[in-house]
Amino acid sequence: MSNGEHDIELRAERVEIARRYDLLDAEIGRVRGGRTAALADTSATDGESRWQREATVHHLGGRLTSLRAAENGLCFGRLDGAEGTMYVGRIGIYDEAADYEPLLLDWRAPAARPFYCATAADPEGIARRRHFTTDGRTIADFHDDVFDLTFASAESGADVTLLAALDAPRADTMRDIVGTIQAEQDEIIRLPAPGVVVIEGG
Repeated sequence: MSNGEHDIELRAERVEIARRYDLLDAEIGRVRGGRTAALADTSATDGESRWQREATVHHLGGRLTSLRAAENGLCFGRLDGAEGTMYVGRIGIYDEAADYEPLLLDWRAPAARPFYCATAADPEGIARRRHFTTDGRTIADFHDDVFDLTFASAESGADVTLLAALDAPRADTMRDIVGTIQAEQDEIIRLPAPGVVVIEGG
């Protein structure tokens, strides 16, 4: 990909991510409004009604916290495959106006597994994986893993993202890792939990 093509795609990606932020902001506004209305509701007179109101306030408060936490680096990747393009991020976002079309896939969803586990040897139906570098709400840059054995190298893949994260400047607070999870870590995360699981080693 030439520098000019890269810049054109980068601008297009910024538009796509901005659209998802618009939907996130709309959902934050809707949840905040619902919580405010529930707090102001004085119609509950008996114990059960008051309990239902408190449960609603608690649920919407938790949802609002989750949405705000997802705001920084909302979308960190994209998968291109036979079934189309899917963006991967911290939460799931759906377009209600388009019959709840998924616009952002929650990284914990099973469908997001190829973002962490696909390789040139086993691409899991994915033709390309794109990693975004973000600065607040803006996509600063991206790089691609192309699953074509004729030009894919052993150095491509999520290791590029991992090395970039390791080389990044250090801060006083721990950085979020959901964009740099490796295949082995993803396998552990998705293990069924019939009991206690002990993970040893780095």
